[in-house]
Amino acid sequence: MTKLALIALLLALALAAAQIIAARGFTRTTAGLEDRLRAAAQPTARASLPEIVRAFALRGGARPEALAPVVTLTQETEMRLQRGGSWQPMAARQVIVTGAPGFVWTATQRKGSLAMVRVVDSFVDGSGWLSARLLGSIPVASASGPDTDIGEAMRYLAELVWAPDAILGNPDLIWRQVAEDAVEVSLAPPLEAARVRLRFDTAGDVVEVTARNRPATAPDGTTTYLDWRATLGGYTTIGNRRVPRQGEVGYVYPEGYEPYWRGTITAYRAGE
Repeated sequence: MTKLALIALLLALALAAAQIIAARGFTRTTAGLEDRLRAAAQPTARASLPEIVRAFALRGGARPEALAPVVTLTQETEMRLQRGGSWQPMAARQVIVTGAPGFVWTATQRKGSLAMVRVVDSFVDGSGWLSARLLGSIPVASASGPDTDIGEAMRYLAELVWAPDAILGNPDLIWRQVAEDAVEVSLAPPLEAARVRLRFDTAGDVVEVTARNRPATAPDGTTTYLDWRATLGGYTTIGNRRVPRQGEVGYVYPEGYEPYWRGTITAYRAGE
């Protein structure tokens, strides 16, 4: 082996080692977020809720006397990583706590046994964080700060449909009935801008969630504020709760609505 070939080999091995170390660090960071999440406050049964909301949670299988502190679910999803982009298949896992606002969502796009892209989206201890990495180590997208906090808090509120125990047991949620078939749920300051509206069908199931002025990243990297919409369906008992199995979410641009995520729940459990 020539000296030049040896140097190239050593460089390749060093880069591979650095990639492995960075990927393991990203995995440890994600695990640390989940550990912090699980240390959140325990749920406490609420004394007062809009009746349509309470009925939805009870029909979902939550019980005030035995609230589950954690929800864990898996998804088969497709995502657009940029506006107008192609749909990318991913497998995802999500942990949601029910006594305080918080979740950690991790998604992986694989090619064979290789994890090509890993995404972490989270809201823990009042802070939002998004990170996407190629091969689990090379940053390709990242977001944090006040706008991200609001956006991720909105996501938590929108996904209460998957956590009926949180509906009954999270004291940080502020509920207000705004129509016969709709309620608004929000958080207290400093996250009062995080609010969404849930619309119910005639059977009492949430079929649409909307939000005004949700932070989004524009093509030039700046933050813009857009209306946002989720549609939900396929209610069924999976694991130990009745939840919507399918969903699609997207932003409402000046040119119209465009989805960026759609998926199906593949497994679900409320409880440790």
